[in-house]
Formats: sequence, structure tokens, C-alpha cells
Amino acid sequence: MSAIPKQLFGLRVEVLRSRRKTSVLHIIGDELQIRVPNRVRDRKIVEILEMKEKWIRNKAIQLQNQPISKAKEFVSGESFALFGKNLKLKVLEGGRVGTKLEGDYLLTNVRATEIGDVRKFRIKTYIEKWYIKEAYKRLEEKVISYSEIIRVSPREMKVRNYKTRWGSCDKEGRLTFNFHLIKAPHPIVDYVVVHELCHMLQLNHSKFFWNEVEKYDPLFKEHKKWLQLNGAELIR
Repeated sequence: MSAIPKQLFGLRVEVLRSRRKTSVLHIIGDELQIRVPNRVRDRKIVEILEMKEKWIRNKAIQLQNQPISKAKEFVSGESFALFGKNLKLKVLEGGRVGTKLEGDYLLTNVRATEIGDVRKFRIKTYIEKWYIKEAYKRLEEKVISYSEIIRVSPREMKVRNYKTRWGSCDKEGRLTFNFHLIKAPHPIVDYVVVHELCHMLQLNHSKFFWNEVEKYDPLFKEHKKWLQLNGAELIR
């Protein structure tokens, strides 16, 4: 290949340049991310893709062989995950609109006059708002706890609806997390929190950085692999 392809083995290719010092490949959903330092030229990126071609092909085949999840209909009885546990959706009419957790149920109130696609859109919106609010509360608790252990002081924390990343940390210590993350089991969520907090010690993915991560999450390799294999399912 002579130019950076837009697609490779059915995966959309996205190049992300930053102040990082190393290059790394990630596959999230149907997207192949190539994270490289700002100085890296397109020719070098093509060389990386060619060198990793076998790995990319094998990963693409694995994704193609995974069973395709049925799209959510947002009706009573459907399952929604919270820290690896399945919650059942129960749609109710009347009362204050919105979503709340009650036991193992996500109770979502809608107006009786809302039907069809309008109702589906409303339910989806209410559930997403609930996830974002819950994610902020739960992730903030974990950030506070691990910050004390790692001995760092984040400047602020935000929650966003990302499609291609689980978290980020800038040089000022501002953290951002994907709200879909709280659908994963606790150890996976903890790994991402630790990962981002360790960037306050090493703003790169060097050997020193991973050594720091391992101090606080000895099983980080397993947790990282779990996200690679199951992450796409969380953001559907």
C-alpha cells in the first residue's frame, strides 16, 4: 500500500496524532485506531500497517465471527448492563418521565401519548441520561479512591459518550471517561481508571507507564484483553 487506506479488512482506519512518544494500534468496534506521535509521517504509518497486517487480519476475522447482537428495541424485558450485571427494562406509562434503578430493574416512565418511534427515542434518551449520571457518580468514587492510592490529584473529571475510546487524561490532569464503561465488570472499570490516573505519572505508553499500571492492577493484561474482545458490545 502506498497511502494510508480508509479501510483495512473491513475495519475503518483512523489515525490519531498526539504528543505521545510511541505508536500503538487499537481495534474498537469496527474501527482500527492508529495512535502515533505528531512527528510520524504517513509513510511510516503505512509501514506500521504493513508490518501488523497479519495481526490486523486475524483480529478482523475474530470480530466477523462474533455473533451479532440484536439491536435494542427499548421495550420491557430487554437487558441493560451495569458493572457486568444484567438489569431488566420495565417501561411504565404516567408519572414523572425518566429512568431510575429499582432493584434489578430499570424503570423508565414515558407519556402514554408517545408511541412508535417517538416512544423508542424517548426511552433511549432517558436511559442514556441515567447511564451518564450513574457513570459520573460511580466513576468519581473510583477516581477518588485510586487517586489516594496512586498519590495523584486529578484536576477534574468528565463523562462523555465516546465511540472509540474508554478514557483520556491530558497533561493538566483532566480526566474523561466513556459512560458505556460502567456496563463492564468492576475489575475492567478499575483497570481503565488506573490506566488514566497513571498517565498523570507517565503521559505515554512506555514500559515505565505499564509498570505503574501493573503496580495497581496486576491483572491489567487480562482486563485490557477483555475490553478489546467485548468493548464493541458495550457501546451498541
